[in-house]
Order: sequence, then structure tokens, then C-alpha cells
Amino acid sequence: MISENVILKIENLETRYENEPAIHNINFEVREGQVVTLLGSNGVGKSTILKTISGIVAAAAGKVIFCGEDITNMPAHDIVERGLVHVPEGRRIFKDLTVYENLELGAYTQKDKHERKRRIDKVLTRFPILAARRKQTGGTLSGGEQQMLAIGRGLMSEPKLLLMDEPSMGIAPLIVRDITEIIKNLHKEGTTILLVEQNAKMALGLADYGYVLDTGYIVLEGKGGDLRNDEKVIKAYLGG
Repeated sequence: MISENVILKIENLETRYENEPAIHNINFEVREGQVVTLLGSNGVGKSTILKTISGIVAAAAGKVIFCGEDITNMPAHDIVERGLVHVPEGRRIFKDLTVYENLELGAYTQKDKHERKRRIDKVLTRFPILAARRKQTGGTLSGGEQQMLAIGRGLMSEPKLLLMDEPSMGIAPLIVRDITEIIKNLHKEGTTILLVEQNAKMALGLADYGYVLDTGYIVLEGKGGDLRNDEKVIKAYLGG
């Protein structure tokens, strides 16, 4: 159920790399319970926006407002403690640690060991393949399994907002379908998601609302269904 509450508000956000603007005067919002997607070709600033929101990259100007609080340039670990979690591009799991240990690290903000165990059990129930591989090191998993582990690790803190960066990248089409179903189920359960995806067909099939970026600017926005039927979007991103 989508509420009217704005959980994330981006105001006039600008980020620079080596003093060159990477994103320019970005404005958008995410409402509680929504899946919102950022679309655009490679290198237009989608991942930079997520990194700036989650405190990995510093904002040069503008604001990131999360649950009514200005978290712009707050340390990343403090942002996680507030309930905003980033599942990064390339998965970034700890390959020398076991599946179980990776999940434990995802709950580092939770001090109660019984609560950590409950959350691990919940994630392993959601991802049976991870339950079967719980003692394996992350580096022995397939790409799709590693992506599931990265998502599961992100869910360990039971986030208010989940940022997902290219979850389908480098994954076989059959597994992409599994990842799509996982995101659909999270959405049905009320998880709020900001999704960056080059697979526009997948992203727009999931999104309540979307924003299209080009060279660091938002050039188009609309409901997911409207963007799926927009001639410019079809021509540029959907192979029309």
C-alpha cells in the first residue's frame, strides 16, 4: 500500500567528480511503499545519485531529506542506522566470508543476538538457495546467488528505504526473472525501493513512478505505466 508520506526528498542535488559536475540540480521524491526507478544509459549519473544519497559520495550542493531529516553528507554508517540501505552495483559481498557471516554483518546495527538470529532466519526463508549455501563462502556462489546475498544482507537491517543499483547486471536471464520476483514481493510487503536499472523493461514493469536521466539531468518523469508507453522511452530504452 503506497502512502502519501514522502520518505525521501531530493532537492537541487549536485555532485562533482574532480570538480566536474556529475549530476545537476536533481529534484525528485519517493513515497512510502513505492518502487521508484531511475532510468538512463550508462554514465548519466544514476549510480552517483544513489551513492550521494547513501553518503558514499559527497554532495556539492542541494539536500537529501530522509524521513523529514536532512542527511546530506552524513556519514554512511549513520545513514544506515536511520533505515536507509544501499545494495550496490556489483554486489560487493564479502567473498571470503560465509553466506551466514555476510548476513550477520548486514545486521551490525542490531545488538540483540536473538533479533539478529530472527532476521537471518527470515532472510534464509526468503532465499532458500542461500539457506542451502549458508556455510559456503560468498566467492563460491554464482552471480545470481551473490546478488540474492547482497539483497538479503541489505534486508538484515529491515530498512525503511532500500536503494538497489543494477540488480540484474551480469546475471543470466532466468535468474533476472527470479530477482524481478523478489523485488515484486518486497514491494507487495510494503518495502520502499529506489531502483537503478539499465534493463528498462524490467524496471518499468516494477515501478510505480520513474525518472529518466540524460547527462546528469532529469529529462522526463511519470508513472511507470505511462513511461512504458512513451514513444521517447520506447525508442531510447525499450528497443522500439
